[in-house]
Amino acid sequence: MIRYPASRFPATIVLALCVISSLGWAGAKPPIDLNTPEGRLLDKVQTESDLSKRLVLLELFPELFPSSPSVEYVFSELQARYFQAGKLEKALGAGTNVLAHNSNNLEAACLNWRIAADMKDPGLTAVWMALTGNVAERVLKTPDPEMSKATVECGTNARQANEFDAYKAAYTAKNPAERVKLLEEFLKTHPKTPHAGDIEIAVFLAYREQGDANKVLAAAEKLVAHNDTREDAMLLVAESYFKSGRDPNTVVSLSKKAIDRLSTAEKPDGLSAADWARNKATELTQANYMIGSISFQSEKWETADQAFRAALPGLTDPRFRAEVLNSLGWANYKLKNVSDSIKFYIECTNIPGPLQQAASKTLNTITAEYRIK
Repeated sequence: MIRYPASRFPATIVLALCVISSLGWAGAKPPIDLNTPEGRLLDKVQTESDLSKRLVLLELFPELFPSSPSVEYVFSELQARYFQAGKLEKALGAGTNVLAHNSNNLEAACLNWRIAADMKDPGLTAVWMALTGNVAERVLKTPDPEMSKATVECGTNARQANEFDAYKAAYTAKNPAERVKLLEEFLKTHPKTPHAGDIEIAVFLAYREQGDANKVLAAAEKLVAHNDTREDAMLLVAESYFKSGRDPNTVVSLSKKAIDRLSTAEKPDGLSAADWARNKATELTQANYMIGSISFQSEKWETADQAFRAALPGLTDPRFRAEVLNSLGWANYKLKNVSDSIKFYIECTNIPGPLQQAASKTLNTITAEYRIK
């Protein structure tokens, strides 16, 4: 079971923004031509020290000179000064106007995110976080060297928050086929994501939920190649190989890793202690059975004996139990543990089935060889 990581980027995040001075421009000061009406107005704004009067002059500029190349700067100044004056709604509107004139103005986007957070409106904050992330996605590919460290950090946080939200949306999609599609698209868009490992697990689980045996196996093979935390994937690959007679060394290796993992694994969230104990016992039985069978076939008697002994308590199916008892009888005979060999063969003869008669004959042979009555 995957523990989904908590978001490190809540919508109410406090932004690290540059200090807005009570004097001067919020952004780079535009060139002023005192021979033009707009230049003279800008100069007057710049020399006005009273905040209220400055705001009046700034508000006048877009009305008088809507097509001036300085309009973006004026709206930036309005955004900063409104924010300074605590007029948050007007500040937000001014910032929106900045972005309408320059969609790549990351400083304005960051400040609007901060303003929305200060307004304590979670929905609006989330909107501006997303918008800031979109702007940052474009701007930070080739950042302006003059951009402040605080703005770069803000943009980076917003990008990461957007990435996390996209990941969460893909990961939590209810339909497994849609989940796989969205996760694979996310990986293409974010190839360096730190969530790549969790995505591999999620894809494996989604295919298992769909019941697509071939895709489940392929996903599990990819997963176990570098991940030792999923005993279910290890055992799925091991069992598939075991049943097809493929790569017995890998079967044993994965089964041993699964056993080691199960010996230290904690109960997954959402699973009762009883269910966890039952699942764990089943998986341990499966892993030991495969190790025992392969070891028996290659005449590694000690390994076969240890693995089959470990598997035996969990085998309730008479057919498999008889098979393991018969194998334990022979392995212990080869190891010259005669008393144990006889014990296992006797138990095997008490289980009706195809091995009952064979076990009885072998038992008679051993007792005769060692002159045991």
